[in-house]
Amino acid sequence: MEPPKPLIIYHRGRHGKDIRVKENTLRAFKRAIKEGAAMVEFDVWTGLRVAHDPNPETTVPTLVEVLDAIHARCAVNIEIKSPQALPGVMDVLDDALTLGCWTASKIVVSAFHHKSAIAVKQQFPELRVGVINVGVLEPMYIEWLAKQGINNLHLDWANIYMDIEDGCRM
Repeated sequence: MEPPKPLIIYHRGRHGKDIRVKENTLRAFKRAIKEGAAMVEFDVWTGLRVAHDPNPETTVPTLVEVLDAIHARCAVNIEIKSPQALPGVMDVLDDALTLGCWTASKIVVSAFHHKSAIAVKQQFPELRVGVINVGVLEPMYIEWLAKQGINNLHLDWANIYMDIEDGCRM
């Protein structure tokens, strides 16, 4: 029996200087699929712009363009970077799930703004939704998030590691 293959998740698509592909471009997302990505992660700002930074220096694709390019050939983790982007993201998700090729099993939504994540979960209970946090959350807050239907906690590994080194135990 062959050992299981690693799960490939590309952050901002498959990009890098060595392959001359810029991050968060349609080419980067298509390249990720070509190389066997199980999932790609990208950030969405107001205007449905897909970019890491709020004011990118170059033209960037929109959420609709990225979802069309990927065409459900791999899963996506859509990170909502701004609460102002939430209404537009919700509209696109609704269209993608009802009119397009996308299924709930291919979409994860995450957000630093926990109210945005909860709003997504309330409108789309079938989706996996995560909250992003740069610190370790208190168990009581984690339990509250679970009651809101939140599926995932996306935590910064460095903060968890620091808490473990400091002797913090849950």
